This record gives sequence, C-alpha cells and structure tokens, in this order.
Amino acid sequence: MESEKTVGFSPAPPLAASLLIIDKRCQPTVVPLRGNMTFGRRHSGPPCDILVDSPIVGRRHGEFIFDASQGVYYYIDNNSLNGTFINGVKTEYFNERGSKAIRLSDGDILRVDRTDLNRPHPEAVIMIFCLSLRFDERWRLTDIGRYANVTIGRGSNNIIKLTDMAASRTHAVMRRSGISWVVFDNGSSNGVSLNGREINGNAVMFDHDVLKIGNTVLVLFGNTLIYNNPRESTGSLSVQINKKTVDFGRKTLLSNINFSVESGDFVLILGGSGAGKTTLVKAILGDGKTDGRIILNGQDLYANFKSMKSQIGLVPQFLTLRVSDTVKNTLIDIADIKLDRKNYSKQEKLQRIDEIMNKVGIKNLENHLISQLSGGQKKKVSVACQLVGFQKVFICDEPDSGLDAASRTQQMEILREIADNDKIVMVISHEPDDAVDETTGRSLFTKVVVLAKSSRDGAGHLAFYGGVEEAKRHFGVSRLQDIMKEINPPYEGGKGLADEYIDKFDSQRG
Repeated sequence: MESEKTVGFSPAPPLAASLLIIDKRCQPTVVPLRGNMTFGRRHSGPPCDILVDSPIVGRRHGEFIFDASQGVYYYIDNNSLNGTFINGVKTEYFNERGSKAIRLSDGDILRVDRTDLNRPHPEAVIMIFCLSLRFDERWRLTDIGRYANVTIGRGSNNIIKLTDMAASRTHAVMRRSGISWVVFDNGSSNGVSLNGREINGNAVMFDHDVLKIGNTVLVLFGNTLIYNNPRESTGSLSVQINKKTVDFGRKTLLSNINFSVESGDFVLILGGSGAGKTTLVKAILGDGKTDGRIILNGQDLYANFKSMKSQIGLVPQFLTLRVSDTVKNTLIDIADIKLDRKNYSKQEKLQRIDEIMNKVGIKNLENHLISQLSGGQKKKVSVACQLVGFQKVFICDEPDSGLDAASRTQQMEILREIADNDKIVMVISHEPDDAVDETTGRSLFTKVVVLAKSSRDGAGHLAFYGGVEEAKRHFGVSRLQDIMKEINPPYEGGKGLADEYIDKFDSQRG
C-alpha cells in the first residue's frame, strides 16, 4: 500500500551506509552505519558505537551524523589529538565542539595517522565510507612484495584477478618505484581512482593508499593488497538540480528540482510542453551539466562521468526480436553490442548471458526459437536483452509512442519487470493510464514526477513527486493523464494552474 505522505515531505531513512575499517591487523571489517554513531578506541570507560584497537585513536575521536532532511551522512572530528584525514586533508579546529561537519560521499577515505601520510604510523586506522559494499562479500589479501609490476583486472593472467564485471581485462598496472608505486590506468573503460580522486594516466601510490576500480576497493598495507570481490550492486538515484540555464545563463529551463528514487522504482515523468522533461532526462544522463548534482549510489555523476556513464542509459525503443533466432543467440547478439570486446572475452559474455537467463527464468528456453515462445516468454527475453549490460538506471523517452493500447501496455510491463530486477526505470509517457496490471488494475508505476512551467520565471519546477494514488489526490483527478489539464496553459487546453500546484508542493515539502 502506498504511503499517505508526500515522499518529499517525509524524513529520509538512513542510507544503507557502512564503514570498511582496516587497522594494523590487516583484517577488513565492514560496520553498518545506523543513524548517528560515535567512533573511538576501545577503553575501560563508556564505549563508542564504533570501536578500534589503536592508541593513536581518541576515546571519543569523532562522530558520524545522519541528516534526515537530506538523507546524507556527515563526519565531525571531536578535536582529537591526532585528528582525522578525509581524502588526504586533515580536519581543522572549528570550535570547542569539534571540526566542521564534513559531508561524506561513497568512497570517501577517513584516516587516523601521523601528519606525513606517505610514512604511515604502524597503528594507523583506515575507514572507507561506502554505500555499495555488501556485508557478505569476500575479501582477499595478496602479497605483492616480490613483484616489480602488478597487473589488476578480470583477465586470468593478472596478478590481482578481479570478479568485478565493471573492471577491464587488464584494468590497471602498479609499478614499484622506490618506497612507493606508480599506478597506471591501462586505457580502461571505467577509470581508476586513487584516494577518492580519478587519476589521469598515472599517479604515485604510497602505503595505506586506496584504489577503487568499478565496485572493487583495493587498499595497500605494506606489501599486502587487500581487496573485495563485489557482486553486481543495486542503486539509488538522487536528482538535485538548483538551476539549468542556456544562452549563457539568460534563460532558465529547470529550477529547484530535488527528488530521490531507489532500485525497483518505476518512475513516470509527466510535464507539459516547455516544462523541461527532455532537459531533465539529459541532465540525468550527464548530457550537459547543471547547477546541481546527480548522485547514483552515493557517487556524483558529473564528477565521475567517465566511470559512471555506462550505468545510466537511454532506451529509445525496444528491439524487435527476430523470430528465426534462438533465445541464446539473440542474447549473444545483444552482448556483442553492449559489452565491448576489448573488455569482455567471449567466455565472459556467455557467463553473463547465463546469469541473466537464470535471473529472468528463461534458461530452459535458451535453444528455443523466438517464434516458439508465448507472449509472456517473449517479454522475458526482452527484459533479458536490457539486463545483459550493467546499467543501473534506464531512461525511456516515449517508448510507447505510435503503439496501440495493447502494445503500450506490453512495453510498460517489460519496463516494470526490468525495475523489479533491482533497477531504476524512468519513463516519459503521454498515455500513462495504459500502464496497469491486468490482474489488479493498479498502475505499474511506483512513483510520479510532475514538472510544470511557472509563469513567474518561465522555468520548469517540481509540481509533485510521490506515489500514483497520491498524485491523483494532489491534483484532484481520477486519471494520471488528466494532471496535464490542470497544469497546462489555457491555449493548450488546460486550466493554467501550474503556479498553484508548484506552490502547493513546495509548501508540503516545507
């Protein structure tokens, strides 16, 4: 049952955030963050929520603070003796309470260490703030002390063999240089970051530094490289657009757009002519930056575009399945398009196809011709075609355009099933009421975004974000498509109430 509250009005629950903690024992520990938590060393007095065994960590060294209004975490150093480094920068004294609150993003590195980070203290502690780690992931420790060159990637010939499908076959190379290493990005598709910053070509890496390749975290501890074996992770998407302008700032297209969606959401985007639907889609795709941020799974798309662009994709129309092909050959053709052969071997593509067929439930049909399948089975094949790649967000601009009612419903059922596979699907549609479950009669959409063009500044504003039934109540209509009549101007056959609904939603958000 849908919530009776507007989503934007309700405080956000704490994110599924965690800390990866590594100390002198070289044993990685993943600690879940659940709201506000204190951090300090183990001692005989009142304990902190997060404890480590290190004499250079204070008894109550710092605090992790959850801001429910924004759904984000902050860190404060409690004026500890040794301080806290965040991505290599030491927190500074702000007042008697502690440092300024530092907002945390996925992959941020917190470190308690001596001032010269290139000569780490033997009791140093590293904490990595994560929004994508699973608690059941396996961690490996590999001794690289005897190597002058360490190759990292998915290929079987690498010294560090990754299971992460976001990694290239030989993604990076570490070359020893005195007491340090030089890390080279080996022309990878998704890039390499060192201590939270993407490297351009190569960078120097010291003891206790942190690499990130795709969803894999690699920490250098002496001659040991500690790294995880991630599974395909789900995502959350936060859209924060303060303003989108063109003509050198003279014209504003979007203003004050702020909403978040989670894996499994099937989102309808509604808006009249000039309200900014296409502009919003382009902003989420990273096609032209805005004054704001697009955050996927805790990472800023604009700041990490090279490594994240493959995770958000536009699906203009669904492919027509060739009836003379088998299910498996159909998926092989799709894999050849979506998985670059320089990064994925034939064996890896076949492995991915098997994973998707098992996930969607069509493995037993792999040798069947498309012509032999029922309508429901064909829909599952269409879903599998989209899941072969590694997108977390699918954006569809009028995928039902030009189709009859039955075909529109079928397309929407396919999209909903993609969302049900832990993806985020966002759709622009002018016939949203055709997207209903034929058994229950309920809408297939889980969320609705409504953009309206304000007469005050000519920009598109958020007039609503929330559940389907809540949207109907908000606009006083019985059908989703009737929302447009409320907000469109009279010359387009509407009532011209855009400003009223923009103000109404703003007041509900507080």
